[in-house]
Amino acid sequence: MSGEASDGRQAARRGALAAAARWRLPFSRQAWRGLAGNWIGAGAGSSLDFQDHRNYVPGDDPRHIHWQAFARTGALTMKLYRAEVAPFVDLVIDVSASMGLTPAKAARTDELVAFCVECADRAGAPVRLHAAAGRVVRPVAAEEVRANRWRERLAAAAGGSGGAAPTPARPAANRGEGAAGPASGNTGAAPPGPLHWRPGAMKVLISDLLFPGDPSVLLVPLAAGAGVGVVLAPALAAEAELPWRGNVELTDCESGRVRRQHVDDGLAARYRAAYARHFTLWREACRKRGVLFAVVPCAGALTQVLAVDAFSAGVVEAVP
Repeated sequence: MSGEASDGRQAARRGALAAAARWRLPFSRQAWRGLAGNWIGAGAGSSLDFQDHRNYVPGDDPRHIHWQAFARTGALTMKLYRAEVAPFVDLVIDVSASMGLTPAKAARTDELVAFCVECADRAGAPVRLHAAAGRVVRPVAAEEVRANRWRERLAAAAGGSGGAAPTPARPAANRGEGAAGPASGNTGAAPPGPLHWRPGAMKVLISDLLFPGDPSVLLVPLAAGAGVGVVLAPALAAEAELPWRGNVELTDCESGRVRRQHVDDGLAARYRAAYARHFTLWREACRKRGVLFAVVPCAGALTQVLAVDAFSAGVVEAVP
């Protein structure tokens, strides 16, 4: 890793830790089932919150016998309490080429990954990570995220690629433009997956969502199996505009295909509208599926950025 890249990763981790001191993933949205931990769960356990009672069975802990009920009825019953559990956290990182389109976007992605792992650590929640470059999905060790070297290890495991790609020649228009959104038709991008989420987990997808197709392909499995589904979409302001006019060459950063295009004000306006509509459709699809969604701008400190769309949408909550 170069010194500049190392400094960037360290800065991203500092930003993530600062954000995790103020914000956390939305753990309080439901009761959890999982390993023993610090969160009130949906099962029976040993917390102080009385839930129900059942008949005594030989071998039960006598400390949990409901003696007041025994005095009234003469029958031995056991107190049942709400379980103290830690939720599982499943994190999937889209590592397609567009996610590293600029240093700012790569840094924001690194911050979000480190933020989610830090939130899980502070909650005592076991975290499982995968990186997806289209249909290629690889596991990522949480320890590598904490050590700021998950990208290097992922690249080594992939034989040098790791989902990374060269910066496109014309990055702000790398996706082309079409009726269904900025990612329609003219891109080599594919949605990440297939993804396998654990039932009942906190399920977090970090992706710019710049690929064609129906959002349901990702949202149906993300919303299934109870738990909480979350989508964090890092976004560059430059991606929303076509800054050039005249005859240009556009390079698709996913496939490397070059397209010659005449760009005038009308095309630029249609592209801008398609880009905005693309994310409006994703936001609405997430709402219908009960998945929490937030666009995370790549400009600004993560702590301040999360205070806007992510907090208002319930994607993050304030640390108590």
